[in-house]
Amino acid sequence: MGDVSSWEDIENDQFFKQLLTGDSKKADISPLLSVAQQLNKLGQAIEVLNVELQKQVLANHEDLLSQATWVEKLEGVLFIIQSHIQSLLSAVERLRGKIVDPFNRIEMQTIVLARLHETSDLLRRVARMQHLSKRLNSQMNSITQGPDIVKAANSLHELEQLMADTDLNGLDVIADDQLAVKAQRATVQKIATHTLTQGLQAMDRTKVSTAVQVFQNLGIIDGAVDTTIESTLSDVERISTDLLDISLMTNQDFGKRGAPGRAAIPSPGSSGNLRTKIWENLERLFQDTLYTQCLQIELLQRVLLEHHTKGFDNLSEKFWDKVNALLAKILVERAQGSSFVKQALEGEYPKFLRIFLDLSKRLKERSHSIGVYGINRNVLLPFENPYLSRSVSRLLDPVHNMFSGEGLPSHDEIDSLIRTITNELSVSLVDDGLSTVVSRNVGKAIRLFCLKCEQTIVTGGEASQVIDSPTTGQQTNITLANLMHYLANQTNRVIANLAGGLSSEGSAIITTALKETDALTKSILAPLLISISDAIESIILTMHDDPEFKETCSPLGKEIGCSLYMRELQGFILRSVNTFLLPYKNQIVVAESCKTVVSRCIELFVRHACLLRPLSDFGRAKLLIDFAQMEVAVAPLCRGGQMSLLEQQQYRTLRALRTLLPLSPEEMVDRILEGQGESSVSPSLILLHLFSGAPPELVSPHQSAGWSIGRLSQWMDNYPNERDRLTLCSGPLERYQLTIRQQNLPSFHPLFPQMMKLANLREHSNQ
Repeated sequence: MGDVSSWEDIENDQFFKQLLTGDSKKADISPLLSVAQQLNKLGQAIEVLNVELQKQVLANHEDLLSQATWVEKLEGVLFIIQSHIQSLLSAVERLRGKIVDPFNRIEMQTIVLARLHETSDLLRRVARMQHLSKRLNSQMNSITQGPDIVKAANSLHELEQLMADTDLNGLDVIADDQLAVKAQRATVQKIATHTLTQGLQAMDRTKVSTAVQVFQNLGIIDGAVDTTIESTLSDVERISTDLLDISLMTNQDFGKRGAPGRAAIPSPGSSGNLRTKIWENLERLFQDTLYTQCLQIELLQRVLLEHHTKGFDNLSEKFWDKVNALLAKILVERAQGSSFVKQALEGEYPKFLRIFLDLSKRLKERSHSIGVYGINRNVLLPFENPYLSRSVSRLLDPVHNMFSGEGLPSHDEIDSLIRTITNELSVSLVDDGLSTVVSRNVGKAIRLFCLKCEQTIVTGGEASQVIDSPTTGQQTNITLANLMHYLANQTNRVIANLAGGLSSEGSAIITTALKETDALTKSILAPLLISISDAIESIILTMHDDPEFKETCSPLGKEIGCSLYMRELQGFILRSVNTFLLPYKNQIVVAESCKTVVSRCIELFVRHACLLRPLSDFGRAKLLIDFAQMEVAVAPLCRGGQMSLLEQQQYRTLRALRTLLPLSPEEMVDRILEGQGESSVSPSLILLHLFSGAPPELVSPHQSAGWSIGRLSQWMDNYPNERDRLTLCSGPLERYQLTIRQQNLPSFHPLFPQMMKLANLREHSNQ
C-alpha cells in the first residue's frame, strides 16, 4: 500500500472509497489492513486535507474577508428593522383599542334592531292572519256561491303561506285561528271536489273551471286530478262489471243477485234473449258510459290547459290508455267467468269490434283528435284470435267436405262456399285490418280448393290423347277446370259487390289466390296442347309426300287448290278445338295457352315449306295458296282474332315469306340483303328454300348430313342461332364448289352465287 499525498490518492484508494460510500450494510472495511495501518492512512488523509484547506484559504482570503464584512452590515440592518416592527405593533394596539369598542356597541344595537324587526314582522303577520281569518269566516258563511269558494280558497292559500313562512306555533292568540283554517280547508276542498264532480257530470265548464281554480289556489291540483281519474276509473270498472254480470241479467230485478254460491242458469229458450241483453249492455257500456267519461276527462283537460296548468297536455290520452287496460282485464275476466259472454264476444267479434270502433270514431269526431283515441289491440286480441280460428274453419271445412266423397264437387257445394266467403267478408268490413286477415283466410280456402283439384287431376296418356273422343279422365279434367273457373267468377263477383268496403289489400290477396285457378287450368291444358302440337307437326311433315309440289302443271287441268295435308290440318285443328278445348269455360286461359301451339304450328309450316324439294312452279303456286290457308287453319286456336295473330313473330314471318315466294331468286336475295321490310324472314330460311331449285349435285343440308327431314327439323329446334343454321347450309355449298372445280366444269349453277351471298352472312351474324 502506498502513502496518501494528494486528493487524487484519496479518491482512487480503495480503502477511502469504502469510507466515502457510507454504506453500513457492506462487509468490514479493508479486512486485509490492520488497525494500525488503517489509522495511519486516516492520519495521512487528514494531513492532506489540512494542507488543502490552507491552500484554499490563502487563495480566497479576499472573498472571505468581504463576506465577513457584509455579515456585520446585515446585522445592523436587521436591528433597525426590529425597532420599526416594535413601533408598528404599538400603533396597531392603539388602533385596535379605538375600533373594537365601537364595533361591540354597534353589534349589540344591530342584534336589538333585528329582534325588533322580527317582532314587528311577527306582529304584522299575526295581524294579517287574524284579518284573513275574519274574512275567511265571512266567506265561509256565504260559500254556496261559486265566486265565494274561489275567494275562500285564495284566503286559505294566503293563510297557509303565512303559516308556512313563519313559525307561529305556540302563540295562543292565533291557536284558534289555526284550527279553524284546517277545518275550513277541509270544507273548501270537499265543496270543490263536489263542484268538480257535478261540473263533469253536467259538462258544465264554469263549475269545472271554478273547482280547478280552487284546487290550484289550495296547491293540490295534481292530487285532485289523480283522485278524479281514479274515481272515474272506479265507476267504469263498477258499471262494466255489473253490465256483464250474467246473474244480474237473468234476474228480473236488475239490482238483486242470486243466492251466494248459486250460479245463475238461464231458463230454456232464454239464451237468445240473454245474448241480446249482453249486446245491449255492451252498447250501453261503450256508447254511454265510456263515451261520457272520456268527454268529461277531455273537458277537464281543456279547463286545466286554459288555466295554464302544466303537466296535463296528454291527460285524455293517459286516461284512454288506462280505460283500455281496465277493459282488457274486465272483459277477459267476464269471458272466463261466463260461457255466454265468451261466446258472444268470440262468436260475434266483428260486432264487438264495430262497437269499439264506433266509440273511437265518435270521440275523434268530438275532440277533433286523431292520435288520442286509437284502438288498443290488447282489448281485442283475446277475442279476435278465437274468432279468426273459427272463421278459417268455416271457410276450409266446406272445401274438405266437397272432396270427401268419390264424386267431384257440385255447383251447389261451391255456391255454399261462396255464401260462406260472402258472409265472412261482409261481417269483416267493419275494419280494414280484420277484412285483410279474413281475406287471407279466404285465400287459404281458394288455395285448398285448387290443391284438392290438383290431387284429382287425371294425368298420363288418357289425359293427353287427341285422336278419339274425350276420355273419362279428360272429362274429369274439364269438370275440374270449369269448377275452378266457376269458383273464380263467383268470388270475383263477391269482390266487386264488396268493392266499396273491402280493403284494397284484402281484394289483392284474394285476387292473387284466384290466379292459382288459372295456373292450374294451364297445367291441365299443357299435356293436351302438347299432343295437339305433336299431331300438327306430324300432319305438316306429310307435305313432303305430296307429289303435286313436284308437278310442272295442274293434273287434268284442274283448278289449283289447297293441299290435302292443309285440309287435314284445318280439320284436325277445328275438331281438336271443338272437341277438347271448347268445353273449357275459361276460354281466356285456353286462348293464352294456345298461343304457343299457334306459334309452333306456323313455325313448322314455314320451316317445312322452305324444305320442300323439288318445288315446281305449279307447286310454288300451290304453296302460296297453303300460306293463305294456314291463317284459316290456326284461326280456331286464336280466340282473340286477327290481332292475336299479329302479336306473334312467326305470323309476321309467314306474311313476309308469302310476299317473297313469287319473286325470282335474285330479287328474293336482294330483298333479304337490303332488309326492305322483310327483316322478319331469316336468311337461313331463304337459303333452305333456294335448295329446292338447285341441281342434284348440290344436295340439301339434311341429305349432306345423312339426316331425314324430321331430324333436320329437330336440329333446328335445338339450334335457333342463325349463324349455326347458315353454317350448316354452307357445308353442301362448299362441297358443290369443290366438285365443280375438280370436274373442271365451265360455270356454276345460276343459283349458287345467290346462295353463297346468303351463306356468307354467317360471318356477320350474331344471332
